[in-house]
Amino acid sequence: MLSAVVASLLVLCLVSGIQAGKRFQDVMDFGRGSASKAHSNHIDGWSPDSNSWNEKLYPAWKSGDARWENCWRGGKVVALLTSDSPALIGSNVTFAVNLQFPRCQKENEDGDIVYQRGCGNVSSSSPDQYVYNWTKWIDFCNEGNCSFANNFPDGKPFPHHPQWRRHNFIYIFSTQGQYFQKIGRSSAVLSINTTNITAGTQVIEVTVFRKGYRKHYPVAKASSIYVVTDQIPFYVNLSQTNDKNSSDNIFIKDSPIKFDIRIHDPSRYLNTSKLTFDWDYGDGSGSFVSNNPISSHTYTLLGNFSVNLTIKAAIPGPCKPVTLTPVPTTTTTTSTTTSSAITTSNSTGNTTELPPLTTGTFPFTTEMPNVTTGYTTAPYTTPSYTTPSPGCFIYRYGYYNTKITVVDGILAVSIVEMTSVQVSTSQTGNSLIDFVVACQGSLPTDACTIVSDASCMTAKDMVCDAVPSSDQCLLTLRRAFEPGSYCVNITLSDGASLALASTLVSIDGGPKTQKTISAVLIPLALVALVAVLVGIALYKKYKQYKPITNASDERNGQGFTVHFSQIKDVFFKRNTEHDPLLKSKAAII
Repeated sequence: MLSAVVASLLVLCLVSGIQAGKRFQDVMDFGRGSASKAHSNHIDGWSPDSNSWNEKLYPAWKSGDARWENCWRGGKVVALLTSDSPALIGSNVTFAVNLQFPRCQKENEDGDIVYQRGCGNVSSSSPDQYVYNWTKWIDFCNEGNCSFANNFPDGKPFPHHPQWRRHNFIYIFSTQGQYFQKIGRSSAVLSINTTNITAGTQVIEVTVFRKGYRKHYPVAKASSIYVVTDQIPFYVNLSQTNDKNSSDNIFIKDSPIKFDIRIHDPSRYLNTSKLTFDWDYGDGSGSFVSNNPISSHTYTLLGNFSVNLTIKAAIPGPCKPVTLTPVPTTTTTTSTTTSSAITTSNSTGNTTELPPLTTGTFPFTTEMPNVTTGYTTAPYTTPSYTTPSPGCFIYRYGYYNTKITVVDGILAVSIVEMTSVQVSTSQTGNSLIDFVVACQGSLPTDACTIVSDASCMTAKDMVCDAVPSSDQCLLTLRRAFEPGSYCVNITLSDGASLALASTLVSIDGGPKTQKTISAVLIPLALVALVAVLVGIALYKKYKQYKPITNASDERNGQGFTVHFSQIKDVFFKRNTEHDPLLKSKAAII
């Protein structure tokens, strides 16, 4: 009797001791909150955070504990935790952890932490260049025969892959009431499948330990949120030629608007799916369905429009079990032929199409075939489909809406004529050229001339001014040039649009009687350079006008040749037209 009582007390003490030990959910900052919820969905390869934690081998410090300040030699280690979320349910979400060491410390090729020579107060002749040297004692450890602690907090041994000796940090991840543990270097990457993760905003936490001889020491802790969604994550980029600022959603009439859909799918989960894009541009043109993520639409009316898009993804997946409705008979077996698809609902509100059940072999197609299904009333069983099968799909959707305004704008600019201005012999000055510029669309309110070097890379001068009111888009710009080669860009703009024309100008010295004008096309390779140049020049907002030449300079006996071309369909995002144009006569600016 006494022995039975003693045994019971020993068992009680043992159980109490076990219950008093820490568990993973007690160590993680967000563990207690997650433990209070019923996380019934298991993440493949993860373990429940109700498992015991070896606190003797892995000291557990909460955030704010003073011991964090002295857990690393020479400063504090910071862990940066990021993810590529949002992730569509069924895809993978990837997390990356990067450790930032104190100044003048780095990880070498062997995985040891060393001082950077020549950095700060670190002497190049220092007898000990190591902050932490694991190599000196890991080399004496063979697989399964290590004298130092080589287990995870739950007791599982470290993996012994080819590079395991250089992996001196232990990473403990925790989310959804489960944990995952791995060893690595100063960075670690982890991907998990979201099939069994609840849709919504979730929290993941990581605690990083450095290897020790007798025990391992925490060095950093970080947490981050990630999003799992049942709707396709994407964004739409709207652009238009000659649109001054695409971010204001104001676009030009009679000019195509490009709609570019960018789906966020870093794990390529949707690569095997069939995507359809259903557009409603809001102008009464009807629905436009396409398999191309890039489309364009031209608005021929002015006003405000509501643009709507629905994306549908048919993702090949396993056929779900189907519960059949019994036929109201008890003794006969009934055969029936059906041509309709069986549809079941999932937890996200989407559907999985299933091919009709059959007792024999039948072909699966994306459309439901006519098949014969045999079943009896009692008893019957529910078939289970677990592998992807042709004709079985998981459907996911994505939705987009935006408001746009369509206004009149400048559609194109062209330099229709260039002429030299004859200067009397009594006057001295540089070569003057008149650029006659025309445009299509609305009338411009501002004009800018940007002069660059012959490569169209370095801006030399920019002048801008308001364009006088007129009933037609035709104006003349007069400019003075020294001998040399120049890239001339002329822009006309109004409140919503900005269009560009470009030309190359070459001035050479010679008798004035030999002045001529000729025209050639600018090489196409310069088109992009011109666009970049003009954007940079407008962005810099020149504070002071610096003319290329002074019209009063004494220069006799010179001639010039002009090489001319036009560049169209170049657009800009902002307008910085502030400086005045040169004005000399009426109708010439």
